Amino acid sequence: MQILAVSCGSLGAFILINFFFALIYILSRSAGNGLYRWVTHDLDFLEIIFAPLFGLTQLAASSLYERFNWFVARLFLIFYAMTILILSILCFSLFGYFTDRM
Repeated sequence: MQILAVSCGSLGAFILINFFFALIYILSRSAGNGLYRWVTHDLDFLEIIFAPLFGLTQLAASSLYERFNWFVARLFLIFYAMTILILSILCFSLFGYFTDRM
């Protein structure tokens, strides 16, 4: 049970960080790219380290901004942010359930 609780809690934290990173991308594409470059400091090995934290949102936002205009991309990012917020709430509920069962 402890392994399930820790995995759900850490997955919920990673998804919540991606949610806040998605909000930055909704505000501005350059702010999202700038934050990602600042966090990784233009080093390749840090991109691998921060892939669980920012990788999913970076991939989704960059592909949306390349494919669509800014309005449609931000609209899709709002739906993306709502989806990962729901997933984060689900992971934290499972975390609470598993910790109560121990």
